[in-house]
Parts: sequence; structure tokens; C-alpha cells
Amino acid sequence: MALKNTYRRNVASDGKLEMSLQEFKKWIKRFDLDKDGKISKEELQEAIRANGGGWFSRIIKGGRGIKAADANGNGYIDEKEFNNLVEFAQRNLGIRILSY
Repeated sequence: MALKNTYRRNVASDGKLEMSLQEFKKWIKRFDLDKDGKISKEELQEAIRANGGGWFSRIIKGGRGIKAADANGNGYIDEKEFNNLVEFAQRNLGIRILSY
């Protein structure tokens, strides 16, 4: 299921998508398609696609994102690991989290 990225309104001059931490949480939770409260590799790949990533980028960055953020190694990003996902998104997905 394709979800449209509606948060493109705040793109900085360097091309990074800017949003608050709350907006990022709300945006990423839209991709929790099974509503289990966790983000799987496939759900993260869909978020990357919605943010403009091609198929190769989706596969590579989706896997790397899970590996970087999934502290307990269960294959999912849960609420406790969310800050790890924020760090990954800022480094690798062209997203800047603003503190306003």
C-alpha cells in the first residue's frame, strides 16, 4: 500500500526534509501497517520509498536502518529504540529533526 508523504512542506535549502520529533513519530507510525507498535524492515522500506528513495535505496537503507536502530536484535524498531531510528534518519534519509 502506497502512502503519500504529506510532510514535504518543510524542505530546507540543502534539500533535507525538516520536521519536529512529534511530526517524525506521527509520520513513521503511518507505515506501521499491521499496527503492532513496531516498525519492521518492510515498513521502514516503505517509509524510505515515500521519502523519495528508489528500490535499491529502499532495500539497502531499510536493512541498514533496522540494523542501526534495533538494539535488541529482534528485527523490529519499538518505542524504546525510536531514538536510534531518529539518529539513523538524520544521518541517512535526508531528514532533519527540529527541536521546536
